Amino acid sequence: MAYEKLLNEIYAALSLEYVWPEYRPAFRKSESPDWVNPAMELGLEVSQALMPEDGQTESFIEQYLGKPREEIPLAALERYKGRLHFYNGRFWAILPGENEKYTDFEKATFRFEKKLEKLNTNYQKMKYNGLYLFVHPAGEQGPDMAGLFHWMKDRQSREKVRFDWVFLLCRNRLTVLDFQKDRMEAYRISARGENFLTHEAERIREVGIWKDGVPFRD
Repeated sequence: MAYEKLLNEIYAALSLEYVWPEYRPAFRKSESPDWVNPAMELGLEVSQALMPEDGQTESFIEQYLGKPREEIPLAALERYKGRLHFYNGRFWAILPGENEKYTDFEKATFRFEKKLEKLNTNYQKMKYNGLYLFVHPAGEQGPDMAGLFHWMKDRQSREKVRFDWVFLLCRNRLTVLDFQKDRMEAYRISARGENFLTHEAERIREVGIWKDGVPFRD
């Protein structure tokens, strides 16, 4: 499900706070990367495993997110017929399409490449760097996590600045690729936990203006 960028960022920070054992508080809102954590000396970028053509979908979300159905043009509704998700009567997200051209692996590696490039060019310099990707699996299994771990490790070995952790959220499982310790860990999120994270992220999203420097927990 392709959600609004800020909601994704809040959900990512929240899930690490509750699921990742190595987490230490607390994040502060930033830009390039999306969060900084002074206690961990960590910068965290949040994104979705999407391909270039999905950029049109992201633009649609930015333009119409939060608007009532009646304020969205009929042509736009027809274009995403059956894929628009409304929450409390307002447009909230776009569901994945049925005809996927790319594999989950290809989408994850494509987005990793783009973020790795930015990490080496215009991200704020931090001691440690993390990338959190929302993976939208086309099938039941999702991408080969071990394969992604080895591919990403090899790919960024040629770069000066690297991600120390990559977090892959695929359905109800958060997989942590730890390149410092050369290992991967998977954490299952219960149905109750998913429900809590979803509603808490939505609540936090609305509590204030998320400008640069605002603490995640006040």
